[in-house]
Amino acid sequence: MEGIKRAQAIASFGVPLDRSDGVRSIGELGLVGASDYQFRALHRYPDGTIQWVLVDTLASVEAGGNKAIWLTNGSGNSAGPHLAVDGPDHITVNTGAARFVVRKKRYNVFDSVVLGGTSYVRNTGGITAVSGITRYSSALDDDSTAEIEENGPVKAVIRCDGHLLPESGPWLFGYTMRMYFYKNTGRVRLDLIIKNAEIASYSVKIFESLRIELPTTVSAPSYLFSTGPGTESHGPINETAYLYQGYSSHKYIQYIGGASKLRERLVPDTGLEVANGGAVIHPLGDETHHSEGFAAMYSSEKQINCGIRNLYGMWPAGFTMEEDGDLFIDIFSPWNSKDDIGFAFFAHDKRQVVLEFSKEEDAPLPRETFYAIQYPLTGRAAFQHYRDTGAIYYEKRLATHEETRRFLAEIGLENYEISNVDSMRRYYVWGQSGGSNQYDVNLCQYLHYLQTGNGGAFLAAQNMDHHKMFGSTRYSDDFDFYADGPDLFTNVNKVIPPDQEKLAFNYKSIEREHSHDISVPIGYFLTGDESFMDGWKDYGEYTLYDQGSGKGAVGSYYDGTTYVGYPRVFSRALRRAGAFGLYASNDVWREKIYRIVRNFMSMRATPLDVDQNGWDLDRGFFYMSKAGNCPEGRRCNKVFMAYDIFPNSFWTYQPENFDDPLMYEDFRDYLLGDAYHCLREIIPLEHQVYVLSLDLTNESDDTGEYPLSFLMALGYEMTGDDAFLVQYKSHYKRMLVVQSKERVYSPYSSKFIHDYYNRNVVAGYVTPVGNGRVDMGNSSAASVARQGSVYTLTWNAPMDGLRGYQLKVAPVPMVENLNFNQMTRTYQYDPDMYDNYWAALNVANEPAPKQKRGDVESVSVDVAQVISTYNARYGLSEGDPAYRSYDPGTDYYFSVKYNKVVPADHEKVIPLLPCP
Repeated sequence: MEGIKRAQAIASFGVPLDRSDGVRSIGELGLVGASDYQFRALHRYPDGTIQWVLVDTLASVEAGGNKAIWLTNGSGNSAGPHLAVDGPDHITVNTGAARFVVRKKRYNVFDSVVLGGTSYVRNTGGITAVSGITRYSSALDDDSTAEIEENGPVKAVIRCDGHLLPESGPWLFGYTMRMYFYKNTGRVRLDLIIKNAEIASYSVKIFESLRIELPTTVSAPSYLFSTGPGTESHGPINETAYLYQGYSSHKYIQYIGGASKLRERLVPDTGLEVANGGAVIHPLGDETHHSEGFAAMYSSEKQINCGIRNLYGMWPAGFTMEEDGDLFIDIFSPWNSKDDIGFAFFAHDKRQVVLEFSKEEDAPLPRETFYAIQYPLTGRAAFQHYRDTGAIYYEKRLATHEETRRFLAEIGLENYEISNVDSMRRYYVWGQSGGSNQYDVNLCQYLHYLQTGNGGAFLAAQNMDHHKMFGSTRYSDDFDFYADGPDLFTNVNKVIPPDQEKLAFNYKSIEREHSHDISVPIGYFLTGDESFMDGWKDYGEYTLYDQGSGKGAVGSYYDGTTYVGYPRVFSRALRRAGAFGLYASNDVWREKIYRIVRNFMSMRATPLDVDQNGWDLDRGFFYMSKAGNCPEGRRCNKVFMAYDIFPNSFWTYQPENFDDPLMYEDFRDYLLGDAYHCLREIIPLEHQVYVLSLDLTNESDDTGEYPLSFLMALGYEMTGDDAFLVQYKSHYKRMLVVQSKERVYSPYSSKFIHDYYNRNVVAGYVTPVGNGRVDMGNSSAASVARQGSVYTLTWNAPMDGLRGYQLKVAPVPMVENLNFNQMTRTYQYDPDMYDNYWAALNVANEPAPKQKRGDVESVSVDVAQVISTYNARYGLSEGDPAYRSYDPGTDYYFSVKYNKVVPADHEKVIPLLPCP
């Protein structure tokens, strides 16, 4: 669409702050270019400074245009009173254009709405539902609550919680309604979440309809309905007028195995129906027919515009209007021919609604009201700001859009562009096979939006994240899945109430192998929608049970075993732990990260045992016995599992995830070994094999290409060696075509492309012995002195402006990599005589680099202590495969690696210092 003009419209968007900004309070912020604004901290760095802040402001923007504003130092929110005022029984919101009153108990949506002294609602409305012959209402719940969740001079949010009750008897659903009010407008956004996740009512709920009911004071009303793009129907209401959206294929992306079941259990009707009295204005029957999603009830004096976000895809939904002035927002329409919808236990479902109250002569067009929620006004900084602040999982090496386009052109895919359509998915079959479902495509869409400003990609990601959290997440409202689940549901695979899978449209949760949820916190940071983060944290609670406490000792990833199991499931659990550790950090996740990383880092593979998973510290791979379709007695890895989804999990980790920073450093170093394994053994194949035989020679596959971009980017960033970039680039076109072209916008590809055009990493070794050796020697060297187990190293800073040192110790000399040749089955350097640098033990007390070349550096290392702390870090004791012991008779070797980042030059390869 071409866009519409926005006049003093609300714009809400998240902005990342750099850690070095040191902002601790929103009182330190200000906005230039806008007069009305407020701030809210969304996330903080571990030191308490703000990482993401939500900005709410009023802005006027021409259709298809933009407006520049600046986040800067200031004194906090703009001047003016807060919109909401808390009272003993009610909350009152005065926007300047309208006055709204909300009850604290017996929630009826609005207790009153007044504009210019004129009332717009009457009697008691509420959230209502019908099941069988019983009507349920939020207005019957004496225990419901309402509280001010956010309050400022531009926006106020009221959160209302309760249950839908009948006149007598148990409740049907729980609910949360967030009500958003904005300065100088009669417009209100309603975010309704329907809940069935309280163990006190453990059952599938069968119901017919669910509505937001608003008895209005509009007399002799007329209706207006959107009957399709650019078409409307309107006229006086004859008893009852309604719009009912049945199944529509508009912007709906269907995936195998789910679409037909969803329609069968939810909405057998197809297309759009509009009727007034006995006259059918638009009949059902054509799945391409759809309403844009807006309506209005109006008279000669008053108008109430309304809309449901994504109405065309949230079937069965619509609007009903009565000639007595009753207005219904049909979340689950009563005009649906199916009257026994099954709502699953553990489920939540969410809808976004907009209402706007106005005088008829001042009323905005209904579509303009609707577009405010369907196509919300948002803000975006330059892409470099998100990259340079590490706003997305702390990643600071991401390609710009121009670099991505250049790369695609160079590999012959210049016509590809990620979709800019705000598509929808519901009942997505998470277990779908194929490359297109092995990564989080919505994170790609968010990154693409930040690169380009393409709003369709942003909205498509939002829509899918909405479905993840409100169509595929298991909730636990009055119990803790992790703490209580093992007693409540002793078998993790049988937590579904009897026959739920036969009745409910929303029982199917995200399955373990394709749980692409790491986009959700980014969606939250970009919008400030608390329901996203609330849902994601609940999903985390469930997965702690599902892959932890509910599994017991066998099959647990989070609770203290060395179980790896199926690599795809294991890798998703590993990735998720890192993500939750960063963005939903609490003591539980920190402890689980320690357990899961400690477990697999202490595992060692051996050719003598095909069932022994673990690292091979000579060749670099991590062996996953369940990853290969190998003959009996042979060790294999599935390439896309062992070298794509497993190492990619590390992307969600930062040193802040760990109490012991050396655990992060060890993890990263082992992945460098994995990168070398791929560079030496897999990438030289013309086309990669699907199943890599670890102990036999492999020949090129006719069709295979797999995404190794993360490992290759990591290898380059840790070594400055162009080979990781240059040698893998030749595989890129076929990989994208075979797997999925959207992958070029994944953070892993984006790292690779950034590095390819910004070869700015310089790394090398301090006084290496040479001839392949990267260590500076042992106590026989002039730069190393020994006293018992304590060694003192002395050297001169090799160059100006170093970023850091990394210090290693080993019982034998070290080389950068032993360089195994999988065709000849030989090493360049004998593993009985040398250690890989990346596999040697890390030392904690590296000095901060001097900033001038030639400055003297010195450090003392107690090798016995280094080995002892390593064994303690991974809980190792003598006899464990990874256990190491100190030998006082061994003269240990040391290596010091340095690194820095230099200004990038896109037109040439920067010559690197030797890094054998």
